[in-house]
Amino acid sequence: MMDRILSTFVAVSLALLVWLYARSRDQEILDNVPLQVQVGMAPSQAEHYNLELNGASQVVVSFSGPPVRIRELRGLLQRNELHVAATVTVPEDRLAESRYADTIVIESNDIHAPPGVTPIVADGRNRIPVTLHRLVERRLPVRFDHAQAEPAHAVVLEPSTVLVRGPQELLDRTKFISTQSSEMPVRQANAPPDAAAVSRVPLVLELEGRPVRVTPNKVTVRVPAQPRKIYELADVPIQFLCPSNFAFRPRFANERAGQITLRVQGPILDEPPKVHVYIDLTRGRFTTGNNHEPLQIQLPKDIQLAQEAPRSVAFDLQPADASPKRDGSPP
Repeated sequence: MMDRILSTFVAVSLALLVWLYARSRDQEILDNVPLQVQVGMAPSQAEHYNLELNGASQVVVSFSGPPVRIRELRGLLQRNELHVAATVTVPEDRLAESRYADTIVIESNDIHAPPGVTPIVADGRNRIPVTLHRLVERRLPVRFDHAQAEPAHAVVLEPSTVLVRGPQELLDRTKFISTQSSEMPVRQANAPPDAAAVSRVPLVLELEGRPVRVTPNKVTVRVPAQPRKIYELADVPIQFLCPSNFAFRPRFANERAGQITLRVQGPILDEPPKVHVYIDLTRGRFTTGNNHEPLQIQLPKDIQLAQEAPRSVAFDLQPADASPKRDGSPP
């Protein structure tokens, strides 16, 4: 009886070994396949944290299975249809911290290979370090970043503060947010002198190289008109602008006729502005004797006339080779 039982056991064992040998010959191995891992936050926490990967988000996996299944797997890999997903969740006792670091470990059961294919994750190459930065909102003052240098005039920013959303550890040490580097607003040419110069300027969307969200993302930059003053300039001399080798010598009838009083307006200055008044004799045809020409007025920057433009004035032209008169009047 024992011999019959022993013979049956040996026969079954041999059959099992034969089956295992045959099955092992029907297996195929696909080694060291890099798989991209899609790392995400838990839906309930996704809006409150910024996920930072501290290395490559992939794992190295080997696969074994029947040739037909391995061919199916190769097709999935070629079409990039074999996905590995991992979800990070911040523990409740760490929710108040501004930063949370963790390491994602990918196991074989995280890889959804075709039926009959066994994934084998390489030990030590299945870890993905991540850092989660808690997002907060801070209202920060806005600072104008002038492209050239410090603004020559005070600027008004509207609004003067904006709402900034970003990593808590970053915003806790940030005192202000800047506009993008911009030129000073320029007043339109046809604008009245008391009009402000205005432009819209976008704000920066990064702080220390890290993205932030700013609401609103543009501000109005306004340069108010500077206080102005009326200056009365008495006895401004009228000069003549003559071409070289001019054939005439210009003169006024008397000293008073060669002066003019002007009213100008401009910024408040320590001294009255310097204004040049002249008659342009470089253009046109002139004759001996009495002539009339309009006055040309050269004003400094930001200075305008506060009166109607002066009309033409009379002057006398004498040949350049004629002797000057002796009545004391200028030649």
